[in-house]
Amino acid sequence: MVSVMIVDDHPAIGFALKVLLEKQGAFSVTLSSGENLLAQLHQHQPRLAILDLELKHADGLSLLPRIKQHFPDLQVLVFTSQPAGVYALRTLQAGASGFINKSLPLDHIEPLCHLIAAGYQCFPEGTLTRAAVADDFRTAPEALLARLSDREVAVLNFLRQGKSNKEIADTLALSNKTISTYKARMLQKCGCEDLSQLIALIPTES
Repeated sequence: MVSVMIVDDHPAIGFALKVLLEKQGAFSVTLSSGENLLAQLHQHQPRLAILDLELKHADGLSLLPRIKQHFPDLQVLVFTSQPAGVYALRTLQAGASGFINKSLPLDHIEPLCHLIAAGYQCFPEGTLTRAAVADDFRTAPEALLARLSDREVAVLNFLRQGKSNKEIADTLALSNKTISTYKARMLQKCGCEDLSQLIALIPTES
């Protein structure tokens, strides 16, 4: 039996996934909202973590390298509503074993978990291919977004959600001034005149 920890601060999603994965008896599932995650991982020692990138008290993309640093053998499946074109390659580079978008039916999760537990990597291949060649097209949105750091992408995503500088700063444990600096730096890197142009670079498809 494969031990799994679902890291998602939406209880309904976590419970639905738990029921789905435990139905056939191949998985044993615990739930986490993401708070005190490292301590919970130490306590439960799961073999696989299903990680949402949008957590109330943390940024999942920033958490991922820390998780892999403390638990290098833990396999991580990223389960997010964020677009694969922006995030899939970044999560792979940060140590994830798979990526799936929340727009897909939940029953897609179980086969991915089996594959990842067996040692396979499960990413949207077409998206990764586009990301890998994005640098060949200097004005393509993928290429422009590739210039941003993971932390800058996290800030940009919060801005897209309409969060204020203070709300972002509180979530990421940063100062308002630092968030303003990130915004100015992103505009410069991507050659955008204002925030709306920058946000428009983010693809809406999964």
